[in-house]
Amino acid sequence: MAQRPAESGSHIRDFDRGDPDALGRLLDYYRPRLRRMVGLWLDPGVRARVDPSDVVQEVYLDAKQQVESYLEDPRVVFYVWLRGLAQQRLTKLHRRHLTAQCRSTRREEPLPCESSLVLAQRLLAGWTSPSGALSKRELRRCVQRAMEKLDPNDREVILMRQFEEMSNQEVAQALGLSESGATMRYGRALLRLKEILLADPGLGGLSR
Repeated sequence: MAQRPAESGSHIRDFDRGDPDALGRLLDYYRPRLRRMVGLWLDPGVRARVDPSDVVQEVYLDAKQQVESYLEDPRVVFYVWLRGLAQQRLTKLHRRHLTAQCRSTRREEPLPCESSLVLAQRLLAGWTSPSGALSKRELRRCVQRAMEKLDPNDREVILMRQFEEMSNQEVAQALGLSESGATMRYGRALLRLKEILLADPGLGGLSR
């Protein structure tokens, strides 16, 4: 059997030892992360008809059927493999429920509030507004608008790192990049996002 990439947690070790119940525990361990990922990328037009939890359940059924193939050639960590199955499910759902004419964009749906606020505060640290302190709601709206203006590749890597809370290693594996390449892409994307934020009139003319 090929050597599998390093994985944290006791569940994957039990899985390796042949524990028949380990797969279920491993899937439960990743359920919150996977549901967050599905909720982020599921089109709002589809969400009205499909619950993210149901998508996650279908992904788990796929995983149980395909896990042996994964173990034969485990090129990525287990979560990245699960996330790939989820992406396949989302693609099928979007093709089934949306037409080219009525397809909405993922960015029409608000991004997670706390993550948006943390990102805004990080990028705008040290800047002040002549109009006074901005409210949390205003900051989140500014991040929303800036994300909509980003190149899709830049938006994707920021969503993965900031909103899915993926590690650099996971992002690199999911995008087929080296870890240094993933780091560079993320850094460039943050710089571009900051540029867009600073040009947003809603921030009231930030200054040092």
